[in-house]
Amino acid sequence: MSERAGKRRHGSERGVSLVLVALGLILLLATAGIAVDLATLYVARNEAQRAADAAALAGADKFVGTDVSSGLMTPLEAEPLAAEHAAEVGNDNLIIGRNPDLSATNFNSACPPPTTGSGGCFNFSIPNDPQVTVVVQKSMPTYFMRFFGIKSVPVSVTATAEAYIPEGAVGPTSTVQCLKPWLLPNCDPYHQVPSADANANTLCPANSSGTEDYAYFVNPTTGAIVNPGLTPDGVVGESLTIKPGNPSSSSISAPSQFWPVFLPSNGTFTCPACASADKTSSTSNSASLYRENIECCSTTSITCGTATVDPISGDMTGPTGQGVDCLIHEGNSGTGQDTISLQNSFTTPFIMYAGSNNPYYPAGTQISTSDSLVTLPLYDGQVLCPGNSCPTSVSVDITGFLQLFISSEGSPQHSVYAYILSIASCVGGSDADGGGGTGTPIPAVGGSPVTVRLIHN
Repeated sequence: MSERAGKRRHGSERGVSLVLVALGLILLLATAGIAVDLATLYVARNEAQRAADAAALAGADKFVGTDVSSGLMTPLEAEPLAAEHAAEVGNDNLIIGRNPDLSATNFNSACPPPTTGSGGCFNFSIPNDPQVTVVVQKSMPTYFMRFFGIKSVPVSVTATAEAYIPEGAVGPTSTVQCLKPWLLPNCDPYHQVPSADANANTLCPANSSGTEDYAYFVNPTTGAIVNPGLTPDGVVGESLTIKPGNPSSSSISAPSQFWPVFLPSNGTFTCPACASADKTSSTSNSASLYRENIECCSTTSITCGTATVDPISGDMTGPTGQGVDCLIHEGNSGTGQDTISLQNSFTTPFIMYAGSNNPYYPAGTQISTSDSLVTLPLYDGQVLCPGNSCPTSVSVDITGFLQLFISSEGSPQHSVYAYILSIASCVGGSDADGGGGTGTPIPAVGGSPVTVRLIHN
């Protein structure tokens, strides 16, 4: 009897293993399906972050193009342009084949950003450091999770970028690279103020009355641009004739006279073909090194605040002309270089066109960057080395940086003819104010002292 009972028990257990295997397979397939969904969502989040990063950088780049920092446009005027550019670029970055649905109308004038849908916001509270935040929100469908009632999962990411003027507090950490070897006095040749005015640079040459001085481009105490906005009331668009100057002169002959200096070679340059001869012979302070500093983009930097420079005895008129011709691709007849709409009309937006000698674009093509865009450091304006010759090095106070478009080079004295496009101050918002991120700087406009970079993502 017990034997029959044992057989009945064994018989009742038949098929249990098959059920267990089936359940195990279902569980395994469910786990694999969830893993596939999670992997898809992981990819979706990365692609959404890429879209947000690209949109934020594009919005901040528009701050540079509209030159908010120099007063060419007010924040309210620049915001819709930045929002439109951010949305356009962001939507070019699909999220697993789906549009991020960024809309320029879903940007707030002040942060935080909208809580519904993809959009963004603007922060102009930090001086000289406008920021844009972009949020990308997308509901991503699931494939296997829907069997558990989960048909979609929301993906939300945020990115913040800034049009960063690398000033911080004046100090050794604030540097700009790819500079030209010319120190330009902090003297606005188009605007004068009473000598007792806080915006008067008494180191600049006074006018004939002796009661007024040229105004600063940038007030060295407050960091404010003294005359922001478009010429004639502002400095943006001003045409400059910047002549080579001799640092050993007893006085400054003109407010736009630059002093030539050597930027010691650190072996890292981006040079055009016309600079090849100088690059092979510029191992020490010489005319070839000076020309190379003009022709090439060197990573040797000049620092805000007190900086040490190597002044050049003499005005270097010949090497200046040769170096500028190489830099801007100007031919022997004074033609072939790129042009800018400022040469015909002082209106915005500025438009650049490729010249016949442009090595990258056909003549007449509208371009977004040019080798004619350069950055010069602004210094206090003191005579660097009065006497017959200059010492090996001198200390100067760097108060800001000026972006110029060089239109040509010519007589007298191989003068350099240029237009002011933007100004960056060495005094203003600092990292402690929330600006100055740690992301890799991305030059927003060729030759600009203002860079665009991500600070949060």
